[in-house]
Amino acid sequence: MLPINVHTDTGTDPFTMLLPLLLCCMLPMLFQRPSGGESPQVTAETDALYVSYGIQEAYDAIVKEVDGWRENASRRPRGRFSFLSRKKPVIFVVDQNVAPRLYRVRDDQVGEISFELTEVGEGGTSIKSTYGSKARTLIQDFRARMPSKIPSSGPKVCPTCGKEMMPDFKTCPYCGTRIR
Repeated sequence: MLPINVHTDTGTDPFTMLLPLLLCCMLPMLFQRPSGGESPQVTAETDALYVSYGIQEAYDAIVKEVDGWRENASRRPRGRFSFLSRKKPVIFVVDQNVAPRLYRVRDDQVGEISFELTEVGEGGTSIKSTYGSKARTLIQDFRARMPSKIPSSGPKVCPTCGKEMMPDFKTCPYCGTRIR
């Protein structure tokens, strides 16, 4: 071992002088993701919404909403130590896009959000969204702005004879009355 001559007239310990240097070197490691580059598992929530829009119109509304999220997120302040990271932030990047059936985006702070759209026979579209808890308010706000609709369940009643019939019947099978 080599002898180390440290001038200790100031009363500071040589290891105390090395502490800031060690912290500076180890700080970037503290903010890295776990090995493998994957983020920790987050419990997914699912929400279903039935809207009066056609499937293409509903898909376009989702794309417009996500574009608004991206614009707002680009204005959010960056973290204190973001300058230490070489990685560009992920702000609502489209992961998968199968128009007009599937739209999936990913964000560093909010996580992954996916929208699955299904056309419904009686008109309208069913939208199933899957997201993490950090995205709950975004999905709730989106849902509040969409024209939601409750599908009719059960039989239709003829206005003339009052008998029940299937919801898709255009004419009453009992009395022949045309149904609108």
